[in-house]
Amino acid sequence: MLTIEEDLKRYAQDFYISKNSPEKPKIEASLRNIKNKLELEFGDRILAIEVFGSYKRKTILPRNYDSRSDIDLLIVFDHENINVNPSTYRKHLLEFAEQQYPNSISYKSQPSVVLELNHINYDLVPTFTQEEGFFNITDEVYIPLSDTEWQHTDIDGFSEELDERNEEYNYIVKRIIRLLKAWNAKVGYPFESYDLEQQVAGMDFTDDDIESGFFYAIENLSADDYSDYTERKLESLQANAEKILEALEDEDIDVAMRWLGRILPIN
Repeated sequence: MLTIEEDLKRYAQDFYISKNSPEKPKIEASLRNIKNKLELEFGDRILAIEVFGSYKRKTILPRNYDSRSDIDLLIVFDHENINVNPSTYRKHLLEFAEQQYPNSISYKSQPSVVLELNHINYDLVPTFTQEEGFFNITDEVYIPLSDTEWQHTDIDGFSEELDERNEEYNYIVKRIIRLLKAWNAKVGYPFESYDLEQQVAGMDFTDDDIESGFFYAIENLSADDYSDYTERKLESLQANAEKILEALEDEDIDVAMRWLGRILPIN
């Protein structure tokens, strides 16, 4: 039977902000700039600034494939000595963004302050930890739940789990996640991005090639607790995947690639 393994590998690489990506130096330069400005503005009121989320996990998509791609930054405040509510921290971060980046759009968005730069958005998340040594202890981190309440979060727990699963299955899991996130963005974001990552990371793949894993993930995605809209989008995805498999069985690569174009932003 024909295969689209190499094609899926190529697309998974296209949907990746690698060190050779034109976006990478822009992001890294902006991260350095933002960190420097934050440190100058807040001084010892900030204990640490840490990148987390999909950028750190290497599951973020280039902005031209996902308009919602953003970089998450934890701003670890000296909460023991400052001790204000989440709304006040976000107010200070919003004022910082407006003053330091007057030509950019910035606004509050739970639990962060969003700074929109030309190439990508940056989510500035006020945080505190009850333990010393933030970079070594990540199980006591708190982020805003509301304007007045905090919630505990395990910043690195899922990233570590994903790394383990990715290694276990011959490094296909993150690539499959990026493929499905590209589909998700193309069809209007029926799934929450983080949930999509968690679902794929929790799957038990029977093979360690991208093609088998891609179709397995599509078959096993769940739209439970989502709307009818998401269920319809998932049903359409699964139907298109079936058409690809049928075309491959018929050894018609042109038809298979046309159906793949219904799923991925490749045309």
